[in-house]
Amino acid sequence: MTDRPALLITGVGAHADPWHGLAATSTALASVLEERMPVHRLDTDEVAGAPALTDAALLVVNISGDLATDAAAASAVLDPLLEAVASGIPLLAVHSSSLAFRDDPRWGELLGGRWVPGVTMHPQIGWSLVQPTAPLAPFRVYDERYSYLEIGSGSDLRAVHTDDGITHALAWSRRGVAGHGGVAYSALGHGVEAYRSAGTRELVHALVDELLGAEHTAHPVPSSQPATGARADLEATVLDYELIALAPRGVTMAETGFTDRFDDGELLTSGYLLVERLPNGGAALRSHGRDVGRIIADALGLEVDLLGAEVDGRTLRAEAAGIALVAEAGEWRSTGDGSAILLGEDWRVVVVHGPASTKLDNRIRLLDDLRALPETQKEQHA
Repeated sequence: MTDRPALLITGVGAHADPWHGLAATSTALASVLEERMPVHRLDTDEVAGAPALTDAALLVVNISGDLATDAAAASAVLDPLLEAVASGIPLLAVHSSSLAFRDDPRWGELLGGRWVPGVTMHPQIGWSLVQPTAPLAPFRVYDERYSYLEIGSGSDLRAVHTDDGITHALAWSRRGVAGHGGVAYSALGHGVEAYRSAGTRELVHALVDELLGAEHTAHPVPSSQPATGARADLEATVLDYELIALAPRGVTMAETGFTDRFDDGELLTSGYLLVERLPNGGAALRSHGRDVGRIIADALGLEVDLLGAEVDGRTLRAEAAGIALVAEAGEWRSTGDGSAILLGEDWRVVVVHGPASTKLDNRIRLLDDLRALPETQKEQHA
């Protein structure tokens, strides 16, 4: 499409938050953009001292702001963005970027909309139907569904979703006027799995084409992008929201009928807990997109590397990571510094997620109740 690059800017420090793995989603977003043009990457700490942003054909921002803390000073990052757009460079912002620079009204005015604290929200992450404007086809995606975003009068809707009978904006664009670049926003992209959706990728391409003044040709949308082929030395299944069971390869896993999950053979996601099966064996554990640990099966059992984890009876618990591994078969042995091994050829474990101590406790109780349910049903039918 163009030899000039897109400049992808990722939020760090004060322009990030605890709930988004922006580095990971920027990598996934870059792969989408690279299907259209070269991509160069910066983080927000590098923007102020970087060469003129106007060397780019397109600015793409994947940033945020922590609503639980005081708003960060905006000028060092926002001023160069505003200057670039004023010079004619278009800008695409995604997902939590609508939370950024919340104390500086210039960002909401530029973006054509914003997240309003206390008003904007999202239902529990999961599968939903996205309804883009023609010629794009509706598609399903595993993602957060931002709702009640504030939309400016000059913004043209490009995609919506419906929740409880109410239609909410998910993407929009604004034409550039008086020499300014156009601006577009997509609320999709909480996790890397969102960019596995061909529909999300098609929506990003359509917004990029619009911003660059190119004609967009819609393509049929398959359900998801094929996995790249990780080594399957672990069996894994979702038991319930943020409860993922693991066992040695070849073991039949008990199902619970829980279906609101994403699984393409490489990524297995339930809620904000993600297990990524790795090509060289084992898997990575991620909380809110952030890498928190590694697991790998060997002849002795399941080796776990989870920063800050400590063994407590049947549970390997890492409070800071918001992760616990509850052994259902096998015996834990601590090997120090957050490392442990679940011994036994027939080990079984459930990964539990909850980014607070009480949430971890509640999830573990839920697991116990799920496991007790079949026995209760047997007693009722005896």
